[in-house]
Amino acid sequence: MFIIIGGAYQGKLEYAKEKFNVEEENIFFCNEENINLDFNKKIIANIDKFILAMIKNNKEPIIYIKDNIDKFKDKIITCEDISCGIVPIDYDMRMLREAIGHCLSILCKNSDKVVRLFCGIPMELK
Repeated sequence: MFIIIGGAYQGKLEYAKEKFNVEEENIFFCNEENINLDFNKKIIANIDKFILAMIKNNKEPIIYIKDNIDKFKDKIITCEDISCGIVPIDYDMRMLREAIGHCLSILCKNSDKVVRLFCGIPMELK
């Protein structure tokens, strides 16, 4: 598993596509509505949006990640890092921030590599 984290618009997906030579048709784009991941794709992009979809649907993303950790083993996962900055006043957004942190902790612990992208520059964390 290869995790790429970073702020919005830092080039996470472009970095993943370039580094691993992955075509667009082999990328699953998470969104705020879909609570199903396509594990047949090589890249799972924006897993933070999947976590938001789970929360909106009263599902536990942390349990889902733990229960399906083996399915993530050969994947490249991108996630927007929302842990920096001001803690949101809105309760749901605070819960999202916390859930993303917990999910990333589980994924990163089980990953082979973790890279943080800042201004398009990769920094290897693990």
